[in-house]
Amino acid sequence: MNLEERKGILRFPKATFERLKIYHSLLTQLQNEGNVKYISSDEIADMLRITPEQVRKDFSFLETNGKPKVGYYIPELLAELDELFGTKDRDSIIIIGAGHLGQALANYKGFKNIGTQVVAIFDNDPAKIGQMVGELMILPLKNIPRVIRRFKVEIAAICVPESSAQEAADLLVGYGIKAIWNFSTKILDLPKDIIVQNEDITRGLLGIKHMLIERRQSEAEKSNVTK
Repeated sequence: MNLEERKGILRFPKATFERLKIYHSLLTQLQNEGNVKYISSDEIADMLRITPEQVRKDFSFLETNGKPKVGYYIPELLAELDELFGTKDRDSIIIIGAGHLGQALANYKGFKNIGTQVVAIFDNDPAKIGQMVGELMILPLKNIPRVIRRFKVEIAAICVPESSAQEAADLLVGYGIKAIWNFSTKILDLPKDIIVQNEDITRGLLGIKHMLIERRQSEAEKSNVTK
């Protein structure tokens, strides 16, 4: 029985959903290392620097239950998360933009662990077209529809400058792409049925800078108390 049959369409709080992705990565790493079969909420919390209560609350959305004094059986928990994230489904993805970011994405080896394969990378720069990125040749944009049809592509990553991102997204939607992984800083204006995941690197850095400010303020307060 799959997740839909057990619970209907699952709805998670956004923060919980984001943490479930982190748990998936951690459990995958532990399973690949093969050192442990069970893990407790306390151990997970310690590794991820969160509270055990938060881990247990997040896992309460899942069917898998932990055993008292033993913990969660990693293969079972990971299997449910695999089903949730569709990692056993095979999906093809194309990349638009063969700059440093696009090439790094094309060369990333971890996609195979989550059922995804980069099948093509595109650019509109004549100087780049025909060059190799790993095992892929950089193709001109005119080849996009042919590749989408051949590999039944539904996901595209946009790795172009902000000024070109909306045009690239519109082009992809016109060719039938259903989900866009947006690495540009542009907030895209797209039909509501198009799935968009924005990966603005600056937002991640802003989070780090904020936490550093909090730490500096805390250390300054402690220093003032001891003086």
